[in-house]
Amino acid sequence: MAGQPPIAPYDPRDQPPQLRATDAEREAVAGIVRSALDDGRIQLDELDDRLGAVYEAKTYGELSVVIDDIVPRSPQPLPQPRPAEVVVPADQASDKLILPGFLLCLFFGMFGAHRFYAGQTKTAVTMLVLTLIAIGAPVTAIWMLVDLVVLGVGSFRDGHGRRMRRWA
Repeated sequence: MAGQPPIAPYDPRDQPPQLRATDAEREAVAGIVRSALDDGRIQLDELDDRLGAVYEAKTYGELSVVIDDIVPRSPQPLPQPRPAEVVVPADQASDKLILPGFLLCLFFGMFGAHRFYAGQTKTAVTMLVLTLIAIGAPVTAIWMLVDLVVLGVGSFRDGHGRRMRRWA
């Protein structure tokens, strides 16, 4: 294992420095110090000083000081990227018209035609598939009626989240 820093079961630097360490944790840090001697990262005369400091340490902060210059800090996990959200200003209207969407919904709403027109392709495909399987037709019929009402009151949104406000 020469040349590589030892892998500790934990890193005292990741703990609150004021909390007290256990005997097992002091032994783990002592093992890290001994491995550093074996790897040539510290000298024999340093070993006694560092081991003395390890066994006298009461807190994680005191243990951290002993290994700060011989063991690199464990990498912190990268934050998970947030999914991209489309930010639409409240006053921005869609360029799609309500009347074509309303007529498409009225005549071909079961197939999601009005949603294709509005740019909502994922839900349009869902409606189409549900309609094509016999058991999903009642669901899309109700969905179509709800969409008719939403279109009629001008609250339907296009694929970019903008409200469709103009009838013609």
